[in-house]
Parts: sequence; C-alpha cells; structure tokens
Amino acid sequence: MKKELVIAAYDKDLSWVKSLNDDIKITIYRKGINNNDENEIFLEKNLGRCVHTFFNHILTNYNNLSDYTFFVQDYPFDHWENVVDILNGDLDKISSNATLNFDGYFGFHFRTKGMWELSNTNHFKNGNVLTCQSNGYPQDPGRNIDVDRYWNILFDHPTPNIYEFIPGGHFGINKETVKVRSIEFYNKIVNLLESEYISPWIIERLECYIFDKNYKSKI
Repeated sequence: MKKELVIAAYDKDLSWVKSLNDDIKITIYRKGINNNDENEIFLEKNLGRCVHTFFNHILTNYNNLSDYTFFVQDYPFDHWENVVDILNGDLDKISSNATLNFDGYFGFHFRTKGMWELSNTNHFKNGNVLTCQSNGYPQDPGRNIDVDRYWNILFDHPTPNIYEFIPGGHFGINKETVKVRSIEFYNKIVNLLESEYISPWIIERLECYIFDKNYKSKI
C-alpha cells in the first residue's frame, strides 16, 4: 500500500513530519512566501485556503494518485491530534480511527480537549459528523455562506435539509474513490475555489458528498 501525505503549508513549523515513517511519500504545497525549497511545490495563487491545495492536488494528479492520499494543514493537531500515530499505522488502524469512514474515504477529527461535539451520521455509512444549515449556521453565521448554491452547481440530487461534514476537512482517500467523479468535476471545484473568497468554507461542507457515489453529480 503506497501512502502519500499532502500538506497545505503556509507559516507553520513542519518538523513534525520527521516523525512519519519513511515509506510515506510527503508532498508539501506552499502558499504565501516562496522559500525556494526543492522539497516543496510553490502555488503562486494564494487562493482557496488549504481546501484549494487539496483539490488542486487531486486535479493535477488525477491519473497518477497514490493508493491512499491523506490531506492535512501544516499544523493539523488542533483538528487531528493523533495524525502521526494514525498515518504510521496500517490500513486497519487508519480505518478504525477514522471519524467518518465509507467506501475508501476517511474523515478525521480527533482532539482530547476542545473538540466539536459530533453526532452520528445519517447520510453516510459509518461514523460521526458535524452538521449545519445551508447558511453555515451554527458554526459560521454572517459569512454569506450558501451551500445550496454550490450543491446545485455540482450535484444532480435533491438538496439535503442539513449538511454533514468533518470540521477542518482533514481526510484520506483511496485512488479508486477519487475516480467516482470525473476530472472535469474536480476542475470545476478548483475553479470555484479560485473565484470566490467564501468557497473554502462551502466546499469543506461538501467534501464527504463529493466522494460518495450515491450522490449523482452534474459533471
């Protein structure tokens, strides 16, 4: 099993990466300041936050993905405290420690203190989620979030009454599950993330649906 960790870097210390097993491929994308580090990929467009970095990787590597790819912020521990321990484990450990787990998708959100209060999923196979309304309530009131609008751009499926998601958007995916959507679908997501300031908060709330084949896409 080939594992790859994709890191959206901006301004945090990445020394924690040294604790990962040598068999894990590390891909670091940096926005903000170009450090001219040969071990990093600089993304000149500082748009779309970490969500853009994640989906840009999927888009540009659609036909060359690792068996399992995991996506994290440069300091993941405030959302995924045990990330190093889990990534160093085998697939059984990864699967059993996922907050949400279905069909090759693994969502992660674990903290011993200060964690969002999650509830059992009603939309997916197994695990726990955070829920919100289309306007982002109750987590992000006042941001002009409209999840329904993006849903209707991407999906040919009735709009959910509430949305289920993993806070922080840290996740792992196998390459077969990525392919439940076309490359054109991911291109549309990246375009949205590059065009609207509010888009990262919306796409984060749609992440689980994006990788679930039970929700038919328009693209």
